[in-house]
Amino acid sequence: MDERILYHGKIQAFIRKTKIWREFQKGSDLVYFLKQTLDKEFLQVCQNDADLWYQKIQKKIPKLVCLSLYDPKYPKLLKEIYDPPIVIACLGNTDLFSYHLTSIVGTRKASPISLLATDVLVDSMKHIEKLGIVSGMALGIDRKAFLAALDRQIPVLGVLGTTIELQYPPGNRDLYKRVQKDDASLLMTEFLMYTEPAKWTFPKRNRVIAGLSERVYIMESGKKSGTLSTALSAINENREIYVFDHPSQFDNAGGKKLILDGAEKLELKGLPIQQPRQGSSVSILNSESDLEEMQVKDKMPLEVEMISFDEWRRQFVESIL
Repeated sequence: MDERILYHGKIQAFIRKTKIWREFQKGSDLVYFLKQTLDKEFLQVCQNDADLWYQKIQKKIPKLVCLSLYDPKYPKLLKEIYDPPIVIACLGNTDLFSYHLTSIVGTRKASPISLLATDVLVDSMKHIEKLGIVSGMALGIDRKAFLAALDRQIPVLGVLGTTIELQYPPGNRDLYKRVQKDDASLLMTEFLMYTEPAKWTFPKRNRVIAGLSERVYIMESGKKSGTLSTALSAINENREIYVFDHPSQFDNAGGKKLILDGAEKLELKGLPIQQPRQGSSVSILNSESDLEEMQVKDKMPLEVEMISFDEWRRQFVESIL
């Protein structure tokens, strides 16, 4: 029996429930404890299942790497959360775990202004050294954050709510391919043996997104949006939270509630104060951004006080393509 037994969901459930992982410094010591504690036949079945899964996945994805809590490359911030994944499956650049990781998340049904703000936010971060953008590989804000980052050669870390071989949602298959082709980026999941997307998998994914990150940016969130579970995890883990709020958003009731509860409001230069009408001009926000507090080297490109609607629309359309 070896440490691959830790890949099995039933073994992981026992370890999480008892919190026994906290008592050991090495995976081999934990496995020895399991051998002395649990039924031998049960353990053997779990070991066989884990071995079979690993053999199949290695043939399908030979570059896949599995890291346990005890591996030196396991992300330090993630290990500090209340309920860290026992094992994570990684495809790509695991050195990214040592970068300054920042999460950008939001609703799948994002409003145009939130998509534009996401692009502006990522652009403001492009000169920060060893920065990685974390998100959940969903549609909407997650997708926009990753496309904006990849366009600017910023590595991304996609946290999945399924097993690594599933590309969910199907509408993001092009994004999966692009992330996998980028040598600096990474896909990861705690769901090793086959797990389909389900309501319970995404809150677990969201706690990992928050756990990996130094900062979490909420770009738009409805009152019942799953994004709030990421925010709740970030609050529980004492992460910094910034919320974008704008009059032109479709539904940001959840984001507004977070601001009322003490989250920092994110203000960005280069955005219209309100949704413009045809033929009108648009005022530009000029308030100080939290990004300047991060000592970003360059200013946002839009420094003028007024722009025409046509110019704003051109910039917006380019930002979401």
